[in-house]
Amino acid sequence: MKQLTFFLPLLLLITGLSACGDPQPETEPVTQPIPLTEQEAIHQDFINNLSALCGETFVGEATYPEDTSLVLVGTELRTHLSECDDHMVRIELIRDGDYWHGAWVLELRDEGLHLYHDHLGEERTMDDLGEDDAHGYGGYADDRGTAVRQYFPADDVTAEMLPEAATNVWMMELDLENDRFIYYLERHDQPRFRAELHRK
Repeated sequence: MKQLTFFLPLLLLITGLSACGDPQPETEPVTQPIPLTEQEAIHQDFINNLSALCGETFVGEATYPEDTSLVLVGTELRTHLSECDDHMVRIELIRDGDYWHGAWVLELRDEGLHLYHDHLGEERTMDDLGEDDAHGYGGYADDRGTAVRQYFPADDVTAEMLPEAATNVWMMELDLENDRFIYYLERHDQPRFRAELHRK
């Protein structure tokens, strides 16, 4: 009994000293990523599918219309995915072996997935643009898209820049099984241009 009386205070003293030791470092709260909406996830999947093809070249031609007087009809077309990351893909357009001062830039922005037509390239400036040579038109993807196909109705910037293109809808499609890329444009709900290209 005497031993218990002796050891009990000693045990309490050791426990108290242990509790007064160095405080444990506080761990920072883990920041949980904001979950993507269903449409945001689809847009990200589309960018990811394009990015997986970075550096690849697709070769083909216009399949509509048949009017060979148009600049992109009746000629070999090439697209080259030149720049890619998790948020942006740049697709150069090459006509008959020459850079056609054109590129499609797809970018995930706060407002959604955006298609931008870049008609400058590395060597041109805004001063080099001709009277009928527009730059920067495009639009945001609507809710019809999938991980391999997206539709881009013309935005307000395009409508102001090119009033005749206010009803434009661009479509891009990846046929991953057949290594095929399709670019399609309609205006006033009618076909205007379509190109079909296959991975080289």
